Amino acid sequence: MNEEEILARQRLVTVAQAMLDGDLSFLEGAAQVLAMRGVLSRLGDRDPDLDVFVVIRSETDHLPLKEQRSQWSAEALARLEPEFKQSEEWASSFAPQACKNLIERFKTC
Repeated sequence: MNEEEILARQRLVTVAQAMLDGDLSFLEGAAQVLAMRGVLSRLGDRDPDLDVFVVIRSETDHLPLKEQRSQWSAEALARLEPEFKQSEEWASSFAPQACKNLIERFKTC
């Protein structure tokens, strides 16, 4: 395992813990998890814990992430606010277990 992968695994644990702690939304966290996926070796194309975040991102990819919101009008963001909340509630019904699993799997790296 190279240094880049070790750092990605440590970051993955940090992101997963932040989602569990409520410091990072599951929608934002899903994008961050998936951004690290390419660096994580020995994970198949179909990892059940990572697939949870694929589903979240796939179902919410029409919603802007925080870094993109400055490019959106306040009115558009206000119209999307109920969907942000509903999507976060939906993701919080199943994503915590995937976060716990990822932390357990990668905390020793």
